[in-house]
Amino acid sequence: MLNNPLLLVCLAIGCGAMLGRVALRNVSLGVAGVLFAGVIWGYLEPGVKPPDALATFGLALFVYAIGLSSSDFLVDLCSHGGWRSLFIPPAAIGAAFFAALVLSRLLGIAPATASGVFAGALTNTPSLAAATTVLGPRGAEATLGYALAYPLGVLIPIVILAVPLRRETRQKPDSLVNAAVLAQHVHEPGESIQGLLERLSLSVRFARCVRDGVQFAISGSSVIRNGDVVTVVGPSRDVCDAVGKLGLECDQSVLNDRSQLDYRRIFVSNPEVYGKTLRELRLFRNYEGIVTRVRRGDRDFIPNAETKVLPGDRLRVIAPREHLSAISEFLGDSYHDASEFDVLTFGLGLAMGIALGAVDVVLPFGLGTFEIGPVAGCLFVALALGTLGRTGTLTWHLPYGASMALRQLGLVMFLACAGIKAGNLLHTAPLSPAPVLLGALTTTVACLVTVILSRALSAPSWPLTGGILAGVQTQPAVLGFAVGRCGNERVEGGYAEAYPLSMLLKIVLVQVLLLVMK
Repeated sequence: MLNNPLLLVCLAIGCGAMLGRVALRNVSLGVAGVLFAGVIWGYLEPGVKPPDALATFGLALFVYAIGLSSSDFLVDLCSHGGWRSLFIPPAAIGAAFFAALVLSRLLGIAPATASGVFAGALTNTPSLAAATTVLGPRGAEATLGYALAYPLGVLIPIVILAVPLRRETRQKPDSLVNAAVLAQHVHEPGESIQGLLERLSLSVRFARCVRDGVQFAISGSSVIRNGDVVTVVGPSRDVCDAVGKLGLECDQSVLNDRSQLDYRRIFVSNPEVYGKTLRELRLFRNYEGIVTRVRRGDRDFIPNAETKVLPGDRLRVIAPREHLSAISEFLGDSYHDASEFDVLTFGLGLAMGIALGAVDVVLPFGLGTFEIGPVAGCLFVALALGTLGRTGTLTWHLPYGASMALRQLGLVMFLACAGIKAGNLLHTAPLSPAPVLLGALTTTVACLVTVILSRALSAPSWPLTGGILAGVQTQPAVLGFAVGRCGNERVEGGYAEAYPLSMLLKIVLVQVLLLVMK
């Protein structure tokens, strides 16, 4: 019965999930346990090999979902100085390249084996494929070196991140509060909300205004005067700051007064609004309503006019009572519809990514050609489509729930297949410790350079550092470990930022390594 590859993959996933829950001093493998369970099963059943297409498709699913959800974060990160992180992959992988080149000569390791160790130490299968293509009949030597170095290429980054991420608390949903304020510091005869926000440097959302017993929702162009009672929404610190700068906190009963204005949580499930900004929805112009907060997954945040509305978002809308039903109909408000995703755009996006991965890229100096592979192709396409949002009537975004399910399914499929394959190869791997030592040192050099530079060039955030390290290693197991420890979107943003360039560099440098060592 164990001769069935799909059965072995499922066993690796199930056993890996149990292994990942075992904690030692608050440190556990998490989803990375699937990889190591796969290694064990692959070693026990060396004759069973999962289809390569299954592992590739699983990883393509994973990076495609990651790319779509990370595109907006990357744009925001780069606009706030995060572009400096682009220097990290060349520095880290370049340092690993020189370490592998020097150490392989000192240890007397053959070029073919060294190239495989380099690919395995940086856990990059496409670079192994590039090396085996160049080596031809000697490609088996590179594959064995890859099998020896790969497990350490996964384990060393996890060990490096284990201690700092242990201090991180898993990200909790942002806590937003409301307050009613008697406006006293407004420039007369009146001041727009947009001007007030800029002049007082406020980071809150205005919701409603009460003037002479009449309530109305507030947009950025609305004008308020001294003596108005306004309600503000935001994190508690920002709300306290707004109260102090605007005037005096007053009777909070206005927050629950639903006699004129009402509020409701509405699911976004209408495909026609997916990917549009709040400005483009024109809720204030058409319905006299505004969105005061957005809940995406487990996170509440204050939107602005340029915030994109994504499938499955829950919008807190405040509007005249008679308009709420029309707003609900406009946005969809169907949990069932919000849980489904557009199979047409999903299939087209994956197809474009796989096609891009098959395009031959010509290397300079006559080094030949290579393909970036379907995985990198899917990530590039997903980042582009996620930034684009929609094309005419086609919506590229995935609902939050569907995105999480697809990335988890794709990740465990890939980890199980990769682990089983590595376990198979351990039977024929040479017993010499030199390739293992080379792999361990190469991985350590890449990880240390990544951690040092990410802490120096990026915000001093261990979740972001963990994501960048996972991206430099192009290793989903490291990403899964970091996300499992802190559940932070910055982890996935760092991964998506570092992954594409790291993938390209490894494919090129493994061929340069063979050229230099001849």
